[in-house]
Amino acid sequence: MRDAGYTVVGTALNGKLAVESIKSLSASALPDIITLDFHMPQMDGMSTIKRIRTLVPGARIILISSDSTMGVVMKAKNAGVDAFVVKPFEPQTVLDAIAKFG
Repeated sequence: MRDAGYTVVGTALNGKLAVESIKSLSASALPDIITLDFHMPQMDGMSTIKRIRTLVPGARIILISSDSTMGVVMKAKNAGVDAFVVKPFEPQTVLDAIAKFG
Protein backbone atom coordinates (compact mmCIF):
# COMPACT_ATOMS: atom_id res chain seq x y z
CA MET A 1 0.00 0.00 0.00
CA ARG A 2 3.07 2.23 0.03
CA ASP A 3 2.61 3.50 -3.52
CA ALA A 4 -1.03 3.89 -4.37
CA GLY A 5 -0.34 6.21 -7.29
CA TYR A 6 -0.72 9.47 -5.40
CA THR A 7 1.89 12.15 -4.73
CA VAL A 8 2.03 13.60 -1.23
CA VAL A 9 2.73 17.32 -1.51
CA GLY A 10 2.91 17.94 2.22
CA THR A 11 2.25 16.81 5.76
CA ALA A 12 1.65 18.78 8.94
CA LEU A 13 1.50 18.03 12.65
CA ASN A 14 -1.56 20.20 13.29
CA GLY A 15 -4.20 22.31 11.58
CA LYS A 16 -2.31 25.57 11.85
CA LEU A 17 0.76 24.08 10.19
CA ALA A 18 -1.43 22.46 7.52
CA VAL A 19 -2.87 25.84 6.55
CA GLU A 20 0.61 27.43 6.53
CA SER A 21 1.91 24.55 4.40
CA ILE A 22 -0.87 24.98 1.85
CA LYS A 23 -0.22 28.73 1.69
CA SER A 24 3.42 28.06 0.85
CA LEU A 25 2.62 25.80 -2.14
CA SER A 26 2.60 27.11 -5.68
CA ALA A 27 -0.72 27.06 -7.52
CA SER A 28 0.41 24.08 -9.60
CA ALA A 29 1.25 22.06 -6.47
CA LEU A 30 -1.97 22.58 -4.51
CA PRO A 31 -3.48 19.33 -3.21
CA ASP A 32 -6.48 17.68 -4.84
CA ILE A 33 -7.16 15.56 -1.75
CA ILE A 34 -6.58 16.49 1.89
CA THR A 35 -6.86 14.18 4.89
CA LEU A 36 -7.07 15.51 8.42
CA ASP A 37 -8.31 14.72 11.88
CA PHE A 38 -11.16 16.41 13.73
CA HIS A 39 -9.28 16.87 17.00
CA MET A 40 -5.92 18.60 16.48
CA PRO A 41 -3.77 20.97 18.50
CA GLN A 42 -3.28 24.61 17.47
CA MET A 43 -6.36 24.68 15.21
CA ASP A 44 -9.24 22.21 15.36
CA GLY A 45 -10.54 20.29 12.38
CA MET A 46 -13.53 22.54 11.69
CA SER A 47 -11.44 25.72 11.68
CA THR A 48 -8.82 24.02 9.52
CA ILE A 49 -11.45 22.83 7.02
CA LYS A 50 -12.91 26.33 6.72
CA ARG A 51 -9.47 27.83 6.09
CA ILE A 52 -8.57 25.12 3.58
CA ARG A 53 -11.84 25.69 1.71
CA THR A 54 -10.85 29.33 1.16
CA LEU A 55 -7.33 28.39 0.02
CA VAL A 56 -8.16 25.34 -2.12
CA PRO A 57 -11.91 25.43 -2.82
CA GLY A 58 -11.87 22.44 -5.15
CA ALA A 59 -9.90 20.09 -2.91
CA ARG A 60 -11.60 16.95 -1.67
CA ILE A 61 -11.36 16.70 2.11
CA ILE A 62 -11.41 13.41 3.98
CA LEU A 63 -11.88 13.72 7.72
CA ILE A 64 -10.30 10.85 9.65
CA SER A 65 -11.36 10.66 13.27
CA SER A 66 -12.05 8.29 16.13
CA ASP A 67 -14.95 10.57 17.10
CA SER A 68 -17.81 9.47 14.88
CA THR A 69 -20.66 10.84 16.94
CA MET A 70 -23.57 12.26 14.95
CA GLY A 71 -22.63 15.78 16.09
CA VAL A 72 -19.11 15.51 14.71
CA VAL A 73 -20.25 13.93 11.44
CA MET A 74 -22.87 16.66 10.92
CA LYS A 75 -20.38 19.44 11.73
CA ALA A 76 -17.95 17.89 9.27
CA LYS A 77 -20.55 17.69 6.50
CA ASN A 78 -21.67 21.27 7.16
CA ALA A 79 -18.04 22.42 6.98
CA GLY A 80 -17.64 20.83 3.56
CA VAL A 81 -16.01 17.47 4.24
CA ASP A 82 -16.34 15.13 1.27
CA ALA A 83 -15.75 11.84 3.12
CA PHE A 84 -15.47 10.59 6.69
CA VAL A 85 -13.24 7.68 7.77
CA VAL A 86 -13.45 6.29 11.30
CA LYS A 87 -10.29 5.37 13.22
CA PRO A 88 -8.86 2.83 13.50
CA PHE A 89 -8.81 2.15 9.77
CA GLU A 90 -6.93 0.21 7.13
CA PRO A 91 -5.15 2.21 4.40
CA GLN A 92 -7.48 0.65 1.83
CA THR A 93 -10.42 2.40 3.54
CA VAL A 94 -8.94 5.80 2.66
CA LEU A 95 -8.18 4.66 -0.89
CA ASP A 96 -11.78 3.46 -1.23
CA ALA A 97 -13.02 6.90 -0.09
CA ILE A 98 -10.77 8.57 -2.67
CA ALA A 99 -11.98 6.22 -5.40
CA LYS A 100 -15.56 7.39 -4.81
CA PHE A 101 -14.54 10.90 -5.91
CA GLY A 102 -14.22 9.57 -9.46
